[in-house]
Amino acid sequence: MTKKLGILGGMGPLATVEFMQQIIARTPAHNDQQHIPMLVSNNPQIPDRTAFLISNGEDPYPALQQGMKALEQAGADCIVIPCNTAHYWYPRLSRQCKVHMISIIDSVVQEAVNRGYQRVGIMATTATMQAQMYKTKLAQQQIGVIEPTHEQQADVMEGIYAVKAGHVAHGKRLLLPVFDSLLAQGAQAVILGCTEIPVALAEQAEHRPKLCLDSLVILAEQCIQWATADAVELVA
Repeated sequence: MTKKLGILGGMGPLATVEFMQQIIARTPAHNDQQHIPMLVSNNPQIPDRTAFLISNGEDPYPALQQGMKALEQAGADCIVIPCNTAHYWYPRLSRQCKVHMISIIDSVVQEAVNRGYQRVGIMATTATMQAQMYKTKLAQQQIGVIEPTHEQQADVMEGIYAVKAGHVAHGKRLLLPVFDSLLAQGAQAVILGCTEIPVALAEQAEHRPKLCLDSLVILAEQCIQWATADAVELVA
C-alpha cells in the first residue's frame, strides 16, 4: 500500500479509534505491508459541532480547516472525516482541499440505494437532523425517512454524549429503544448517523447488519475501496 489515508478525527476520539479498527479489520491484508497507511489528526479540541449549529457555540470550521491542511502537508492522498455532523462543512472543506475526499453522508446514502431501501430511519445529532443532511440527499433518491420523536431525539443526544464520556453501556440503554422504535415503525434499516452510535450499538451492527446503515463501517469500506483500487485494476 502506498496511498496514505488522512483521517480528520477526534470527534469524538473513541469513534476515531473505532473507525481505524474497522479499516484494519476489513482490509484484505495478509501482512503489515498490505495494510493502509493512515495519517491521523485526532483532535478532541475541535469545537462542538452541534453546539455551534443549534446554540451559538464556537465555530469549528477554523480547526477543521487547520486539521485538513495539516493532513495535506503530511502527505495524505485522501482525507475523510469520521464525524457526520462535521459534514455540514464538507462542501466548503472539499472545495479547498487539494486531495481526494470521501463524504460519509454520500457514502451512506449510496449504500441505502445499493441495498434497494425505500424507507429508512435516521439516528443522528440534533444538528445533523435539523440541517437535514441525510433527509435531503435521501429524498433526492426517492427514499423516505422515519425520524425520532422530540423525546426520543433527546435520548439520542444524551446517548451520544454518554459515549463521548466513555459511558458506552449507558449510551446503549438510551439509544437501543430508539433504534427498535424506528424499525417497528417500518424502517427497513436505521442510519447510525453519528459515529458514536455504532460504538454503543455494536452488537446490533454486528448481528443485524441489514437493519443498520452503519456510517463508520460504510465509510471504512469506501476508504478501503479507494486505497485498493489500483491493486485491483493491476490484478485485473
